[in-house]
Amino acid sequence: MRKWFSIFLIIILSLIPAVSFAAPVPLEAQGKKSVYVADESQVELVTFNIFFRVRTGFSSVNTYTVLKNLNQDEPVTFTMGMPVQLDNISKIRDLTVVADGKTVKVYQRSTAKNPPVDKEIHIGNWYVWDVALEPGESKVVESSFSFDNKLELDGTETITFPLTLLEHWPNNIKNIQIIADTDFYGPYAFDPAPSIAPVDYHDGGRLVFSLDNISSKLSDFELSFKPMDVVITRYIESIFESDNEIKNIVQNYRNGSYHQTVSLIHEYLSKTEGNAVIPELKYLEALCYQYLYDMEKALNLFNQLEPNPGFGESLSSAIKNKIIYDKTAILKNQTDGDERALEYLNSIKDAISDDSIFNMWLENEIFLLTPPVVIEEPVEEDTELEEEDTQEKETEDETQVIGKITIGEREFYIEEIIIAGLAIIILLIIIISIIRRRRRRRRSSIFRYY
Repeated sequence: MRKWFSIFLIIILSLIPAVSFAAPVPLEAQGKKSVYVADESQVELVTFNIFFRVRTGFSSVNTYTVLKNLNQDEPVTFTMGMPVQLDNISKIRDLTVVADGKTVKVYQRSTAKNPPVDKEIHIGNWYVWDVALEPGESKVVESSFSFDNKLELDGTETITFPLTLLEHWPNNIKNIQIIADTDFYGPYAFDPAPSIAPVDYHDGGRLVFSLDNISSKLSDFELSFKPMDVVITRYIESIFESDNEIKNIVQNYRNGSYHQTVSLIHEYLSKTEGNAVIPELKYLEALCYQYLYDMEKALNLFNQLEPNPGFGESLSSAIKNKIIYDKTAILKNQTDGDERALEYLNSIKDAISDDSIFNMWLENEIFLLTPPVVIEEPVEEDTELEEEDTQEKETEDETQVIGKITIGEREFYIEEIIIAGLAIIILLIIIISIIRRRRRRRRSSIFRYY
C-alpha cells in the first residue's frame, strides 16, 4: 500500500503546474491597453529585497526596490509591472505600490500580441504603474501583495518566486535579498532543501537568502515546508484509508484529545496480528505524550523510533529530523542537560546532510552547547617584589661599601673615624684650654713683682 501511495503521489505531483509569483519588470506600452517587456531600459534596478510572511495556505509579501535613472541629462518616466497570474493556481491579490512615500496608481494591461521585440514571455496580464525619475536620480519603490501557496498532496506547501524575470533589467543587480518568515516552523520542516542555500537561519522559522553582484544567470527561488501535524495525519490516513478505527485515532489527535488518542492507539495495537508495532502510530503516541508534558515516555518512544520512524521515503527524513530536534529539547531540560544534549548531537551530526537547513541549526546548537575552552595562563612571578628585593640588596651593598674607608692596609668604619675625630677635637680643646690658663698665670705673676 505504501509503495503504491508513493508512486501515485509522484505521478500527481508531476502533473501539477509549477507556481511562480511576480517580480518587477521594465515594460513598454503598446497602444492604450497593452504592454510588452522592454528590450532596453534607461532605468537600472540597483537592489531588490523581498520579505515573505509565510503562513499555512497563503503568504503575504513586501518588496523593496531601488531604481536609478542612468540618464544624467534628462528625466524619464517609465512603466514597470508584475504578472497578475502566472498559472491557474496562483493569483496576486491586494497589490499596493508606493514610491517616495506616496501610493502609486496601479492598473491592469494585457501582453501585446505583436510586440516589437523577440522576447518570449508566457504571461497574459500585468499589473503596471508609472515611475518618474529626475536625471541621475535614485528612488525607492515598495510594493505589498499576497498569494496562495502551492499545496501538494501530502500537505507540503511551496512558495516560488521567478527571479529570472529580473534579468530583463539593464546591468548587473548589486544585491538581491530574500527573507522568509515561516511562522516558527522548525528547521526539520524545510524538506526538500530550498533551491538557493540560505546564508542564515534563526531558530524560530526565519530564513535569509542573499545574492550579491549578480552576473550569472538567475534561477527561480523555491522554498518548501511541511506543516508537520498536517503531513503526519494525512499520511496515516492515506495508508489506512479504509480503517475507521485509524480515522477515529487521527480525528481525536486533531481535536487535541491526546489522552484519548493514546488509549485508542494502545487498544488498536493490542488487537493487531502478533501485536505488531506500527511506527506511524507509535510516533503519533510520542507526540501526544509530548503535548501532555510526559517527556520521559515521549523520549523513550523517540529512542525506539529514531532508527526507523516509518512514513515512507517522502517523509521519513523530515520525521527523523524532528525526532532529533525534539529529543534535544527534552535532554536539555534534564539534569546535566546541556552535556547530554551535546553528546547526543555530536553522535549523530555526521548523518545529517551538509546542505540542509537542519544542519545549519545542528551546527549552531552544538556551538552554543559547547563550553568555552578555558586557557590557563602561566603564573607570572611578582617582578615588582623581585625588583624591590634587588634594590634593597643593592642599597645594602652600597651602604656597606660607602661605610668603610681604607687607610694604608687597614679598613676603618666611618663611625670609628668620626668618633676618633671627635676625640681628637675634644683633646685639642682641652690642651688649648690648659695652655691659655698657664699663660694667664704667668702674666699675673709679673705684675705682682713690679
